[in-house]
Amino acid sequence: LNNKEASVLVVGAGFIGVEWVTELQHYFRKLKLTILDALPRCLGPLPDKAAEYCKSYMDRVGIRQIYNTKFAPNDQAFWDLIGMPMQADKTYVCIGVKASNYFMPPETLSEKGPGGGGWIHMNQKL
Repeated sequence: LNNKEASVLVVGAGFIGVEWVTELQHYFRKLKLTILDALPRCLGPLPDKAAEYCKSYMDRVGIRQIYNTKFAPNDQAFWDLIGMPMQADKTYVCIGVKASNYFMPPETLSEKGPGGGGWIHMNQKL
């Protein structure tokens, strides 16, 4: 993909999508990279400063960002809207995985943290 200067679409600008697109950019400089998310910014549940930092970094290294847009791979109007009328050479879908901790007792969860808390407390013995 790198040698042919391929276009790559990373769907999902959460932790995984942002990490993946920036790794691709770091190691494969010829790729034409775009990251897309239905939310209005990257790293939705994180503090504004974290999202601003990542947005600034992606701007600086030439990663195109598209927000407020739902992934619709079977709709040509979607591809036209995001400026890829011939579609991406490669698409990585980095959405759909969500941590589930609803079954944990409240005393095992944090009160604060990214996304308002709810993280599972751990110790050296797990």
